Amino acid sequence: MSALLDVRGLGISFGGLRAVSDFSLTLEQGDLRGMIGPNGAGKTTVFNLLTGVYAPDTGTILLGGATLNGLRPHRIAAAGLARTFQNIRLFPHLSVLDNVRVARHLRAVHAIPSVVCRTPGQCAEEDAITRKARELLEIFHLRPREDEPARNLSYGDQRRLEIARALATEPRVLLLDEPAAGMNTQEKRELRELIRSIRDRFGLTILLIEHDMGVVMDICERITVLDYGVVIAEGPPDAIQSDPRVIEAYLGAPAE
Repeated sequence: MSALLDVRGLGISFGGLRAVSDFSLTLEQGDLRGMIGPNGAGKTTVFNLLTGVYAPDTGTILLGGATLNGLRPHRIAAAGLARTFQNIRLFPHLSVLDNVRVARHLRAVHAIPSVVCRTPGQCAEEDAITRKARELLEIFHLRPREDEPARNLSYGDQRRLEIARALATEPRVLLLDEPAAGMNTQEKRELRELIRSIRDRFGLTILLIEHDMGVVMDICERITVLDYGVVIAEGPPDAIQSDPRVIEAYLGAPAE
Protein backbone atom coordinates (compact mmCIF):
# COMPACT_ATOMS: atom_id res chain seq x y z
CA MET A 1 0.00 0.00 0.00
CA SER A 2 1.40 3.43 -0.96
CA ALA A 3 2.06 5.97 1.77
CA LEU A 4 -0.51 8.67 2.50
CA LEU A 5 2.25 11.30 2.79
CA ASP A 6 5.42 10.56 0.85
CA VAL A 7 8.25 13.11 1.05
CA ARG A 8 11.36 12.44 -1.01
CA GLY A 9 14.68 14.29 -0.99
CA LEU A 10 13.32 17.60 0.26
CA GLY A 11 15.85 20.42 0.51
CA ILE A 12 16.09 24.21 0.77
CA SER A 13 18.86 26.78 1.20
CA PHE A 14 18.69 30.35 2.45
CA GLY A 15 21.62 32.16 0.91
CA GLY A 16 24.63 29.98 1.65
CA LEU A 17 22.93 28.10 4.47
CA ARG A 18 21.54 24.64 3.71
CA ALA A 19 18.57 24.61 6.11
CA VAL A 20 17.14 21.21 5.11
CA SER A 21 18.96 18.57 3.09
CA ASP A 22 17.64 15.37 1.49
CA PHE A 23 14.72 15.07 3.93
CA SER A 24 12.52 12.02 3.30
CA LEU A 25 9.51 10.79 5.24
CA THR A 26 6.63 8.38 4.69
CA LEU A 27 3.44 8.37 6.74
CA GLU A 28 0.73 5.74 6.47
CA GLN A 29 -2.92 6.25 7.32
CA GLY A 30 -3.31 6.54 11.10
CA ASP A 31 0.38 7.07 11.92
CA LEU A 32 1.27 9.22 14.91
CA ARG A 33 4.85 10.36 14.25
CA GLY A 34 7.08 12.72 16.18
CA MET A 35 9.83 14.93 14.80
CA ILE A 36 12.45 16.17 17.23
CA GLY A 37 15.84 17.83 17.17
CA PRO A 38 17.83 20.63 18.83
CA ASN A 39 16.84 24.26 18.32
CA GLY A 40 17.62 25.30 14.77
CA ALA A 41 17.61 21.73 13.45
CA GLY A 42 15.14 22.60 10.68
CA LYS A 43 11.91 21.13 12.04
CA THR A 44 9.63 24.10 11.47
CA THR A 45 11.32 24.69 8.11
CA VAL A 46 10.18 21.19 7.11
CA PHE A 47 6.62 22.09 8.11
CA ASN A 48 6.86 25.29 6.07
CA LEU A 49 8.02 23.28 3.07
CA LEU A 50 5.23 20.74 3.43
CA THR A 51 2.54 23.42 3.69
CA GLY A 52 3.70 25.70 0.88
CA VAL A 53 5.09 28.55 2.98
CA TYR A 54 8.46 27.83 1.36
CA ALA A 55 9.05 26.32 -2.06
CA PRO A 56 11.62 23.51 -1.89
CA ASP A 57 14.79 23.71 -3.97
CA THR A 58 14.79 19.94 -4.35
CA GLY A 59 12.51 17.00 -3.67
CA THR A 60 8.87 16.05 -4.03
CA ILE A 61 5.88 16.04 -1.69
CA LEU A 62 3.09 13.58 -2.44
CA LEU A 63 -0.22 13.44 -0.57
CA GLY A 64 -2.35 10.47 -1.54
CA GLY A 65 -0.23 10.14 -4.67
CA ALA A 66 -0.86 13.76 -5.79
CA THR A 67 2.04 16.20 -5.98
CA LEU A 68 1.85 19.23 -3.68
CA ASN A 69 4.95 20.98 -5.06
CA GLY A 70 4.14 24.45 -6.33
CA LEU A 71 0.71 24.71 -4.69
CA ARG A 72 -0.22 27.72 -2.57
CA PRO A 73 -0.84 27.07 1.16
CA HIS A 74 -4.64 27.25 0.85
CA ARG A 75 -4.57 24.69 -1.97
CA ILE A 76 -2.43 22.38 0.13
CA ALA A 77 -4.91 22.76 3.00
CA ALA A 78 -7.75 21.95 0.61
CA ALA A 79 -5.83 18.85 -0.53
CA GLY A 80 -5.90 17.60 3.06
CA LEU A 81 -2.74 18.83 4.81
CA ALA A 82 -3.43 21.17 7.76
CA ARG A 83 -1.19 22.58 10.46
CA THR A 84 -0.88 24.53 13.68
CA PHE A 85 1.94 26.95 14.41
CA GLN A 86 4.79 27.20 16.88
CA ASN A 87 3.60 30.73 17.68
CA ILE A 88 -0.19 30.73 17.95
CA ARG A 89 -1.82 32.39 14.95
CA LEU A 90 -5.46 32.71 15.84
CA PHE A 91 -7.61 35.66 14.78
CA PRO A 92 -7.55 37.29 18.23
CA HIS A 93 -10.44 39.73 17.74
CA LEU A 94 -12.79 37.15 16.19
CA SER A 95 -14.94 35.00 18.42
CA VAL A 96 -13.91 31.47 19.31
CA LEU A 97 -16.70 30.18 17.09
CA ASP A 98 -15.76 32.37 14.12
CA ASN A 99 -12.13 31.24 14.30
CA VAL A 100 -13.35 27.72 13.53
CA ARG A 101 -16.01 28.85 11.06
CA VAL A 102 -13.40 30.69 8.99
CA ALA A 103 -11.42 27.48 8.54
CA ARG A 104 -14.55 25.47 7.76
CA HIS A 105 -15.28 27.79 4.83
CA LEU A 106 -12.43 26.08 3.01
CA ARG A 107 -14.96 23.32 2.27
CA ALA A 108 -17.75 25.71 1.21
CA VAL A 109 -19.07 25.24 -2.32
CA HIS A 110 -21.26 28.29 -2.89
CA ALA A 111 -19.84 31.15 -4.96
CA ILE A 112 -19.92 34.90 -4.23
CA PRO A 113 -23.27 35.59 -5.99
CA SER A 114 -24.99 33.04 -3.75
CA VAL A 115 -23.42 34.60 -0.68
CA VAL A 116 -24.45 38.13 -1.67
CA CYS A 117 -28.01 37.07 -2.51
CA ARG A 118 -28.31 34.80 0.54
CA THR A 119 -29.82 31.97 -1.47
CA PRO A 120 -31.52 29.11 0.41
CA GLY A 121 -28.67 26.77 -0.52
CA GLN A 122 -26.05 29.20 0.77
CA CYS A 123 -27.96 29.76 4.02
CA ALA A 124 -28.21 26.00 4.56
CA GLU A 125 -24.48 25.70 3.97
CA GLU A 126 -23.76 28.43 6.53
CA ASP A 127 -25.93 26.62 9.06
CA ALA A 128 -23.99 23.40 8.40
CA ILE A 129 -20.68 25.24 8.84
CA THR A 130 -21.83 26.62 12.19
CA ARG A 131 -23.04 23.19 13.36
CA LYS A 132 -19.72 21.59 12.46
CA ALA A 133 -17.77 24.36 14.18
CA ARG A 134 -19.81 23.90 17.35
CA GLU A 135 -19.29 20.13 17.25
CA LEU A 136 -15.53 20.70 17.20
CA LEU A 137 -15.70 23.23 20.04
CA GLU A 138 -17.68 20.68 22.06
CA ILE A 139 -14.92 18.10 21.58
CA PHE A 140 -12.33 20.60 22.78
CA HIS A 141 -14.50 21.80 25.71
CA LEU A 142 -14.66 25.31 24.28
CA ARG A 143 -18.36 25.50 23.38
CA PRO A 144 -19.35 27.56 26.49
CA ARG A 145 -16.92 30.28 25.37
CA GLU A 146 -17.83 30.33 21.67
CA ASP A 147 -18.94 34.00 21.70
CA GLU A 148 -15.82 35.33 23.43
CA PRO A 149 -12.91 36.84 21.49
CA ALA A 150 -10.18 34.24 21.02
CA ARG A 151 -7.70 36.54 22.78
CA ASN A 152 -9.63 36.02 26.05
CA LEU A 153 -8.75 32.33 26.20
CA SER A 154 -5.93 30.99 28.31
CA TYR A 155 -2.77 29.93 26.51
CA GLY A 156 -3.67 26.25 26.74
CA ASP A 157 -7.19 26.90 25.44
CA GLN A 158 -5.81 28.92 22.55
CA ARG A 159 -3.62 25.95 21.64
CA ARG A 160 -6.69 23.72 21.65
CA LEU A 161 -8.66 26.21 19.58
CA GLU A 162 -5.89 26.26 16.98
CA ILE A 163 -6.10 22.47 16.69
CA ALA A 164 -9.90 22.68 16.38
CA ARG A 165 -9.51 25.26 13.63
CA ALA A 166 -7.13 22.98 11.74
CA LEU A 167 -9.56 20.06 12.08
CA ALA A 168 -12.34 22.20 10.60
CA THR A 169 -10.60 21.93 7.21
CA GLU A 170 -11.10 18.13 7.28
CA PRO A 171 -7.43 17.21 6.91
CA ARG A 172 -6.08 13.79 6.14
CA VAL A 173 -2.72 14.73 7.66
CA LEU A 174 -2.42 17.08 10.64
CA LEU A 175 0.89 18.81 11.43
CA LEU A 176 1.24 20.03 15.03
CA ASP A 177 4.10 22.45 15.70
CA GLU A 178 4.99 22.29 19.41
CA PRO A 179 1.40 21.85 20.66
CA ALA A 180 2.55 21.52 24.30
CA ALA A 181 4.58 24.74 24.31
CA GLY A 182 3.64 26.94 27.27
CA MET A 183 1.37 24.36 28.86
CA ASN A 184 1.53 23.28 32.48
CA THR A 185 1.83 19.67 33.58
CA GLN A 186 -1.93 19.05 33.77
CA GLU A 187 -2.53 20.67 30.37
CA LYS A 188 0.18 18.51 28.82
CA ARG A 189 -1.38 15.39 30.28
CA GLU A 190 -4.74 16.37 28.79
CA LEU A 191 -3.09 17.21 25.48
CA ARG A 192 -1.63 13.71 25.17
CA GLU A 193 -5.06 12.16 25.52
CA LEU A 194 -6.55 14.73 23.17
CA ILE A 195 -4.05 13.98 20.40
CA ARG A 196 -4.64 10.26 20.70
CA SER A 197 -8.40 10.72 20.71
CA ILE A 198 -8.58 12.99 17.66
CA ARG A 199 -6.29 10.61 15.74
CA ASP A 200 -8.71 7.77 16.44
CA ARG A 201 -11.95 9.76 16.18
CA PHE A 202 -11.14 11.47 12.88
CA GLY A 203 -8.96 8.75 11.35
CA LEU A 204 -6.10 11.21 11.09
CA THR A 205 -2.42 10.84 10.36
CA ILE A 206 -0.46 13.13 12.69
CA LEU A 207 3.09 14.49 12.53
CA LEU A 208 4.12 16.60 15.49
CA ILE A 209 7.13 18.66 16.47
CA GLU A 210 7.66 18.80 20.19
CA HIS A 211 10.47 19.70 22.60
CA ASP A 212 8.82 18.02 25.58
CA MET A 213 10.34 14.55 25.44
CA GLY A 214 7.75 13.20 27.86
CA VAL A 215 4.97 14.04 25.42
CA VAL A 216 6.86 12.70 22.40
CA MET A 217 7.98 9.44 23.96
CA ASP A 218 4.55 8.77 25.44
CA ILE A 219 2.31 9.23 22.39
CA CYS A 220 4.46 8.85 19.26
CA GLU A 221 4.84 5.40 17.71
CA ARG A 222 7.89 6.40 15.66
CA ILE A 223 10.19 9.40 15.84
CA THR A 224 12.30 11.18 13.23
CA VAL A 225 15.31 13.14 14.48
CA LEU A 226 16.74 16.14 12.65
CA ASP A 227 20.08 17.84 13.24
CA TYR A 228 21.35 20.70 11.06
CA GLY A 229 18.61 19.94 8.56
CA VAL A 230 19.58 16.28 8.12
CA VAL A 231 17.74 13.19 9.37
CA ILE A 232 20.15 11.45 11.75
CA ALA A 233 17.82 8.79 13.19
CA GLU A 234 14.37 7.30 12.76
CA GLY A 235 12.64 4.61 14.77
CA PRO A 236 10.48 3.74 17.79
CA PRO A 237 10.89 5.78 21.01
CA ASP A 238 13.03 3.20 22.83
CA ALA A 239 15.56 3.06 20.00
CA ILE A 240 15.68 6.85 19.66
CA GLN A 241 16.33 7.36 23.38
CA SER A 242 19.42 5.18 23.27
CA ASP A 243 20.76 6.20 19.83
CA PRO A 244 24.31 7.63 20.22
CA ARG A 245 23.77 10.08 17.35
CA VAL A 246 20.69 11.51 19.04
CA ILE A 247 22.42 11.78 22.41
CA GLU A 248 25.35 13.56 20.77
CA ALA A 249 23.06 15.97 18.90
CA TYR A 250 21.39 17.05 22.15
CA LEU A 251 24.29 16.83 24.58
CA GLY A 252 27.37 17.19 22.39
CA ALA A 253 30.22 14.80 21.79
CA PRO A 254 32.08 13.58 24.88
CA ALA A 255 35.39 15.29 25.61
CA GLU A 256 38.52 13.49 24.47
